Amino acid sequence: MKTEFSLEEKLAEIRSLVDEMQKGVVDFDRHLHLFSRGRTLIKECREHLNEAELEVKQLIQEGEE
Repeated sequence: MKTEFSLEEKLAEIRSLVDEMQKGVVDFDRHLHLFSRGRTLIKECREHLNEAELEVKQLIQEGEE
């Protein structure tokens, strides 16, 4: 079952990760975890936006036909 994707929630989580990292996380393992999670979230957002772009292009193309 595919769960609902919320770009806004993902972006909010990325902002939270960045805020925590900017505060100067002392624990290296925690910093590494935050960085890894951020990369995963960015990848998910990029994929979602790419899919949305394709959908918009298809709708535009259908409207022109």
